[in-house]
Amino acid sequence: MGSSTFRLATAFRHGRTKIDDVYFEAPFKLMTPFTNGRHSDFIVMLASPGFLKGDEAHIEIDFGPGTDSTIRTQSYEKVLDTADGSASRTIELTARGDATAVFLPFPVIPFRGSTFSNLTTAHIAPESTFVYADVVTCGRVGMDERWAMRRFTNRMRVYVGDRLAFADRMLLEPDAFDYTGIGMWREFTHCGVLYAHLPETREDDGMASAGGTDSNSANAEAARIAAEDALIDRIRSHADAIGLVGELGVSRAVNGVCVRLLTTRGDDAFDFIKDVADMVTEG
Repeated sequence: MGSSTFRLATAFRHGRTKIDDVYFEAPFKLMTPFTNGRHSDFIVMLASPGFLKGDEAHIEIDFGPGTDSTIRTQSYEKVLDTADGSASRTIELTARGDATAVFLPFPVIPFRGSTFSNLTTAHIAPESTFVYADVVTCGRVGMDERWAMRRFTNRMRVYVGDRLAFADRMLLEPDAFDYTGIGMWREFTHCGVLYAHLPETREDDGMASAGGTDSNSANAEAARIAAEDALIDRIRSHADAIGLVGELGVSRAVNGVCVRLLTTRGDDAFDFIKDVADMVTEG
């Protein structure tokens, strides 16, 4: 793979979300979008057996105002043995205006002897709807490779407007830590983290001229918090309703909602994350 770049920009035209600009280098590919009304699904393909020593993947997605998009990857991302080197991936996401933007890459599987780092940075507008999720496994469980990677790091930062709204970092280094103990992963094999941002409403500008700026801002903040609390309740209720096997944590961030879960099956983690994304985008 070497160093490869994938860039996609979407735009809303003629009642649909369409490709505005696209560029990719091998082994990246883009499937023909699946369009349903204003919504479009995009699948990013990586025609490669997995990440090898020295590989660098760069993904840049720009969600235009008014667009409604879901971006997925083709399959589980495999990080092969990188020997004395490493592999990396960067993801840069931008949601403009009132875009509805969902990015759900499939889980990452670190193989024995692998070193991998991922950095995701998102800049989103306050009026946008945004969902991003990461899932990582403890290794190839079926090949008896639990906690056999050398090092795995995952960092995420989300900015709403100019303000840092959410940050997260995961470090997996089995030679230094025991992840099977109390307070760690224990018997679980998959860890997922999801961040969701609900669109912020703006009060009528005409009221601001009447001296109600502070009051309007406080009302908007209260409305945002109430919407986030309602989403948290829905997520927890859904987990109970489907009998989610694993552990779940849901909380408010500085701005937005964070979901964390531990499961023993990748499909359980990814399916639940997709359900949460649907809750956010469908209201």
